[in-house]
This record gives sequence, structure tokens and C-alpha cells, in this order.
Amino acid sequence: MQGPDPRYDAYRQRRTFTSLDGLRALCIGVVVWHHSDVPPLAAAIWPAGRFGFLGVDLFFAISGYLIVTLLLRERERRGDISLKNFYIRRALRIWPVYYGLLLAFAVLYLGLKRGSEAGQAYAHDLPWLLLYLTNWVPAHGLLHVTWSLAAEEQFYFIWPPVEKWLRGQALTLVLVIIAVSVAIQLGVVDPLLQRAFGWAPNEPAMLRETGFTPISLGVLLAHLMHRRGSFVVIDRLLGARWVAPLLLAVLVGYSNLLPAEISGLPRLGVHVLMLLLLAACVVREDHGLHGVLTWRPLARIGALSYGIYLFHQICLGGARAVAGKVGLGHPVVVLVLGSIGVWIVAEISFRYYESWFLKRKERFGA
Repeated sequence: MQGPDPRYDAYRQRRTFTSLDGLRALCIGVVVWHHSDVPPLAAAIWPAGRFGFLGVDLFFAISGYLIVTLLLRERERRGDISLKNFYIRRALRIWPVYYGLLLAFAVLYLGLKRGSEAGQAYAHDLPWLLLYLTNWVPAHGLLHVTWSLAAEEQFYFIWPPVEKWLRGQALTLVLVIIAVSVAIQLGVVDPLLQRAFGWAPNEPAMLRETGFTPISLGVLLAHLMHRRGSFVVIDRLLGARWVAPLLLAVLVGYSNLLPAEISGLPRLGVHVLMLLLLAACVVREDHGLHGVLTWRPLARIGALSYGIYLFHQICLGGARAVAGKVGLGHPVVVLVLGSIGVWIVAEISFRYYESWFLKRKERFGA
């Protein structure tokens, strides 16, 4: 019988991971940066600035880790996983803002601008938007960003039943999914996919670029951290306080050395470094980045990151229009105005709209 391990016991008893909101804030920050006009200007002095879209990859890893950790702990505590409660919690968190936004766009494009080019594009996209399938059939315009939310929803729909019913086989399955996803990203199975589905070497974009690799790596980390033996190994390798700052520096430095096209092995390298950084930030609360990641403004941005993600393209577009009219259309000005604007919009949405649903979500807690 294994004796007590204070570090493992402290991890298993921890109800919240206080650094995750700070990590989410970094993710959404680089995503907003990516969708502004600043990255091309900064590429010469900060090459990593070209890859702000990688913030979504870290979002995926965090989501896979956190969701599965909660499911594993629920099963251990209660003997089973309540899929009904899980889906109600996810619906109350995600659907109100998402479908509220789709309704607002429907009023605009199918009502006020019916018959316009934008209205026709929205009418075409709407079925895929409603069903969370825009990672397979990309949406147009401001709602193109919903592809990542669609991938998350598909994960939420499929993986909890795997954890509930397959139990011991879940870890094996996630390893298979990682292997298949990596093989697709590396182009190893291109001939097979072309024969089976008619996909060209760059299709579909979601599987060729991000794929399900980062979210599956997050699932893998959740299982490894949940088990005492593998937790001890991770703690020995990544548990020192200086490891988290070092890994963040390595991730930024590595990103600065990447070629312009990072598909394949370069992006896989990013995913592995992100996974190690995430592990170093949850294996202990007092890691070397804890003070930064729990800084109140940063943590608040992380808490609002879902709304910021949905609204940021709209706010950046509004900032461009306003700044252009007053002769201040420089990309940096647009980025600053858009960032402030989306923070305000997300804060208002969270306080006066989302919070009503979140209070009801607590009834179905894991």
C-alpha cells in the first residue's frame, strides 16, 4: 500500500486552480492581438507575434484538462458521472451568449439587411452555426471564430460519455486520438484520407492545423495527474517553482524561432510545450508564475474570456470605424480601443446577462 503523499493529497483536495484564469487571459490577449492589424507591423521585431492564433490551442488544452479532471473527481466522489448535470452546466455557460449573439445577427442580417451579400452569407452559415459545425464548414465574416467553439462543443458532447462508460479504456482511447490527430497533421495519412473522403492535403483545415491534439493532450494530462504514480513523476519533473517561468520563456522563445508555416512538427512542438506549462501551473499552487497569473485584472480578463472571444471581432471592427473617422486609424490605436471596448462589453454581458444563468448552473455542480 502506498503511503500518504502531501503534494498529491493537496492536489486532489484543491477545489480550484487559481492560475487558470490568468492563463486564459494570456490566451485571449494573443487572440485579440492576432485579429488586429498589429502583427504584420511587429513581425520583424517579434516573430512570435505572427502566431496569436496559438492562444486557441492553449484554450483547448486547458479545457480538456479541467473538464476531465472535474469528471474524474465527480466519479470518485459519487461513484458515477451525471451526464445530465454535465450537459445542463455546459448549456447554461455557453448557450445564452452564443445563441443570443446568433439571434442579434439574425435580426441584423435576416431582417434589416435581408438580401444583402452579408445577409445571404449568414443565411448560408446559420444551420452550421446552430449545430456547432463551423469547424467543418467555416462561417463567414465576424462569426468565423466560432469554429473553435464548435470543436469544444463536440468535445463536450462526445467525451463525458467516454469517461462515464469506458472508464479504464478512456486513457487508451485518448492516446489513440492523439496519435491519429498527429498523423493527420503531419500528412502521414494523406493518401488514405484522399481515397476515403476526397480530402486534399490541406483539408479539412481544422484537422490539418489545430486538430483535436491540444484538447486531447489536456485530457491525457487530467488522467495522469489524477493517478498517484504518474502525478509523482510529473511533480518531480515540473514541481519546482522555477519550472513554470522557464517553460513560458521557452515557449515564447521557441515561437520566435518558428518558420512562417508551422503546420506539422513545429506546431506539435508548441502543443507539447503548452502541455508542460499547463502541468507546471496546476501541479502546485505556488509555482513561479502564480503571482502574475492571479493578478486581479488578469484573472478577471480570464474569467471574461468566453465573452471576449465571441465579441472581440465586432469590437475591433467598431474601433476601426471610429478611429478611422477621427483620423486615428493606426493599428495600435485600433487594438487599444478594441481591447478596451470588448472588455467593457464582456463585463456588461457577464454581470447583467450571463450571471443569471450561471447562478442556476450552480444547482448542477459536480
